[in-house]
Amino acid sequence: MMVHRKASLSILGAALTVVACSPAHVASDPAANTISIDLRPGSVEIRPGDVVKFDAIVTGTANASVAWSVQEAGGGAIDATGRYVAPPTPGTYHVLARAVADLTVSSLSTILVTPAPTVMISITPHTTSVSFSAIVTGTANTAATWKVQEGSAGGAVTAAGVYTAPSAAGTYHVVATSVADPSKNDTATVNVTALVVTVSVTPSAATIQPGGSIAFSATVTGTSNTAVSWQVQEGASGGAVTQAGQYTAPAVSGVFHVVATSAANPAINGQAVVTVDSGVRISASSPVSAFACEAVALTATVTGSTDTGVVWSAPASCGTITSAGVFTSVRGSGNCLITAQAHADAAKTASITVNVAPERVLSVAIVPASVSLGVSATQAFAANVTTACGTFPAGS
Repeated sequence: MMVHRKASLSILGAALTVVACSPAHVASDPAANTISIDLRPGSVEIRPGDVVKFDAIVTGTANASVAWSVQEAGGGAIDATGRYVAPPTPGTYHVLARAVADLTVSSLSTILVTPAPTVMISITPHTTSVSFSAIVTGTANTAATWKVQEGSAGGAVTAAGVYTAPSAAGTYHVVATSVADPSKNDTATVNVTALVVTVSVTPSAATIQPGGSIAFSATVTGTSNTAVSWQVQEGASGGAVTQAGQYTAPAVSGVFHVVATSAANPAINGQAVVTVDSGVRISASSPVSAFACEAVALTATVTGSTDTGVVWSAPASCGTITSAGVFTSVRGSGNCLITAQAHADAAKTASITVNVAPERVLSVAIVPASVSLGVSATQAFAANVTTACGTFPAGS
């Protein structure tokens, strides 16, 4: 179920579990947690060994200190100032900031470590022709005739000795024969190697607003055909690019990839990483405690936009939530993960973990409440327990 209202938001991960409970359990009143952390940047794409400085803004307490850690073993290192160094292995990692004032309050940032680009070098222009000369001695007639030993498959040579290589790589032979004595000749060996086609996109990385536009260009080497075709790797959800390389970002934040593919060799392409960031940030306090079947009000804060609306959602198996952020769990106990989404930017969300305690016993009634019995008569009694979830036979 998804609804929205004016409010604000930030993100914490948790898992949803629901455990059957007995109304005989009684828990104390839950305490609200008002401390929150705004971790910036919320996500980043970098290369192995790159360094990123993270900042954590703690509100709701005078103690603004945070404890930094990397969630994955081998996921890099971060010091007490929030300076993160990426690991040598590409992958997805997470930096965790915990409030020193309340270590149950935390915020995650996602780090995508992508492989470093392969270093390449090319020479421009690539020459496919070379001039040979023949020196004839022992005769006044110094003229020579030229041919390619392998015929046309090995390339071509002019009467002046200018040789043009074929399109296929291989070893070929250019032969010069004396005009004065056709029995005399000499041979030059030519090794023709295949050229490596490469495509690079400029700029290789960019950050723009949702709906913004930027022009990309592609440089193709290793072939005379420098044409490319353009596409967005994520499809229409990642924006649009013209065949001139003009990219327009989608309406939501995210990390997308603009790809230029060589027309000469479609297996070769280059790409640019585009970070689309609206500037919208979300924060929410977590965890929150509640009793089964009893309503609890959740809050989230949106910054960076005049539209501070929030869209709330909760798993149907866990409970329901209103447009005002009032959550009511189903009968049971466990952890419920509630999602708050920024109306201004659907890509920005925050999670609130609701720790659901067993339902509280509100009253116990004996049935029947009164009875008249004769001497030595017997009567069976039962007890009904009433909670916020309803009235049930004792022990059910």
